Amino acid sequence: EKSLVVVEDFSFEAPKTKDFVNFLSSLGIENKKSLIVLGDSNNNVYLSSRNLERSVVVTGSELNTYKIVNATSLVLTESALEGIESNLKK
Repeated sequence: EKSLVVVEDFSFEAPKTKDFVNFLSSLGIENKKSLIVLGDSNNNVYLSSRNLERSVVVTGSELNTYKIVNATSLVLTESALEGIESNLKK
């Protein structure tokens, strides 16, 4: 079971839910409660995901314990992981 996945930073050219579902399918988590953590705000990714009730997209600065515990799968982008690491080193 994939509960934690780190992916390269990604973006969509246009806000389309179908593109986001394809992204989740490629990770094998399309039917799971997922939390996608981005390094920087990405409006197209957010808009693509907002119609899906099982997926939440946040930036690293919006991440909190409740959101992590509430998700079945956690997907971090590389830039989000770097941001989290730098915050924890302070």
